[in-house]
Amino acid sequence: MSNVVEQSVEIAAPVSKVFAYVDDFTCTKDWMYGLTKIEPVTDQLRGVGAQYDGVMKVGVPLKARIECTAWEQDRLLELTSVKGVETTQRWSFTDLGGDRTRVDAWISFTLPGGPAGKAIAGAVKPVVGVAVKHSSEALVRNVEALA
Repeated sequence: MSNVVEQSVEIAAPVSKVFAYVDDFTCTKDWMYGLTKIEPVTDQLRGVGAQYDGVMKVGVPLKARIECTAWEQDRLLELTSVKGVETTQRWSFTDLGGDRTRVDAWISFTLPGGPAGKAIAGAVKPVVGVAVKHSSEALVRNVEALA
């Protein structure tokens, strides 16, 4: 069962600062709701080909290895799972002028089928909206504090 969540936020900071913050995996646990672990598994830490193992607790712990599959400086980050929970996260950045940036997040995730998948979906679905809202608020708060 595939699910898509979309969210847009505006941040009072230049696009270069916003992109750098989101692109820095060491900051991700500071703003992404439910993320309990993120560790690089490649020597490459950013850009296409960089991989990370992560654990996100949204009702239940969900594990995945993600790989950066698209990267454009100050414009786009895309992460796709190569192991574990099927997910794609696409973050696009738009310079609004006047040191303001819009971040558009598009997150797709597929939960397993069968009885186990239904049980996981029952635990995860109610938390997803809360997770996206809290992540967006924390991203705005943290980046604006740096700007």
